Amino acid sequence: MPSNAEQLFSSISNVKYFAYGSNLSKSLLEFKLASNLQTKDKYNTEPNSLILHSQPAILKNFEFKFNLYVPTNNVDPSYANLVYQKNSIVHGCLYEMSPECKAVIDGLEGKGQVYQEEIVQVLPYGSNTTINALTYIAYREKIQFPGLTIKEGIPPSKRYLNTLIYGAKECNLDSEWIEYLKNQKVATMPLIKLSNEELKKIKEKIYTPQDLKLKNLPLDQAFNEKGELIRPIISSICGLVFMCNPNQGFAIGARAWIKQILGRDMTVFYARRCLRNEGVSLYETEQDILLADRDCLDYVIANACNLLRQSRIEGEGVFLLGRTTNFHLWKDYL
Repeated sequence: MPSNAEQLFSSISNVKYFAYGSNLSKSLLEFKLASNLQTKDKYNTEPNSLILHSQPAILKNFEFKFNLYVPTNNVDPSYANLVYQKNSIVHGCLYEMSPECKAVIDGLEGKGQVYQEEIVQVLPYGSNTTINALTYIAYREKIQFPGLTIKEGIPPSKRYLNTLIYGAKECNLDSEWIEYLKNQKVATMPLIKLSNEELKKIKEKIYTPQDLKLKNLPLDQAFNEKGELIRPIISSICGLVFMCNPNQGFAIGARAWIKQILGRDMTVFYARRCLRNEGVSLYETEQDILLADRDCLDYVIANACNLLRQSRIEGEGVFLLGRTTNFHLWKDYL
């Protein structure tokens, strides 16, 4: 049977969506739409036809939490969520968007496996009339994605929190809510040193971008008919080259995500998740990363360190192979 949300929105052209997490940032959401196979063509030809309107709004009787816990992720350990709590309020961005956008957001939020879609009543700033809108809530008993659970007291990464603060400012949310976000604790990113043995290994084997490209198997060769990864993935980040055995390491997720990293350098991929402070929302090139602010560099390096940590743990299936001819950022950190 269709969900309440599908029943509500199936007969109308546009969708109302209440965002309270990373999608608070309209510029970041637009980037996701511009990158997604379902919407990128329309974004390139009719960019204003996807997100039609956005405005600040309040959701009553819910509490904002960082309690979606990812124990296998040392860099982004927790994500935003909503918990029913009478007399509490959550500030967010109320979007009006085309139906194609909902399909993209369903995928981003892991609809049905991580977050569940819910219909809530939100009150736009300055209005006395509530509006029915979609939002996404994670419940412990309904999470089906391996390695995720609900747990209190796990602070988010500085990168993730900054995304929310940036988005709250973009949406002109109440200044007290922005201060509330700014006062949240953040997780300490794990930065670990290369050992002498590892330094020797990466000096012995140097990969060119062409070498990585040759490892870029077609997706139908990397997966079987059940959607299981059956070939090792070769990728790199910050100049360190890793091999990941099937179904282990790299926090393997959706095919679309794997397609982006298969045989490629992930440095730009991770950097694009960071927001600039100078009004330019997304890092897009290698040069941008090299000129980036320290928070962005720390986040990208921390992801490399996380893979390095996994490469040292027997059974994780991640192995350090060498280095690339570009992105020697690790020299300043590791």
